[in-house]
Amino acid sequence: MPEKIQLREGFVEFHQVADFADIHDIEVKLEHRGQGYGKKLMTLFLKEMKQRDVREVTLEVRVDNVVAIGLYEQCGFECVSVRKGYYRGVDGLLMKLECR
Repeated sequence: MPEKIQLREGFVEFHQVADFADIHDIEVKLEHRGQGYGKKLMTLFLKEMKQRDVREVTLEVRVDNVVAIGLYEQCGFECVSVRKGYYRGVDGLLMKLECR
C-alpha cells in the first residue's frame, strides 16, 4: 500500500521496499503551484528517505512535463530510460536518484 508525505499544499505518494522507493505521484494544489512547494515536498521526501536508509528512488514523468523534469533534475534525478507511448501515446521518462 502506498505511503504519503503530506503538507497542506500537496503531497508525495510513494512505495518503499527495503532500500528502494518509487514515487507514484507528486501533487501541489493548483492555488499553490509556482511557489516552491514542489521543491519543498521533494526536499522533505528525500530527507525522510535518507532517514529510512533508502539507497535508490525512481519515478516516471511525461516527457512533455518540463516543469516537473526541471524540479527532479534540480533534486539530482537523472533519466535512465524512455518508455515509448507510456502515457497514452506520450513517452515517459524513467528517472532515478542514488541516495548517498
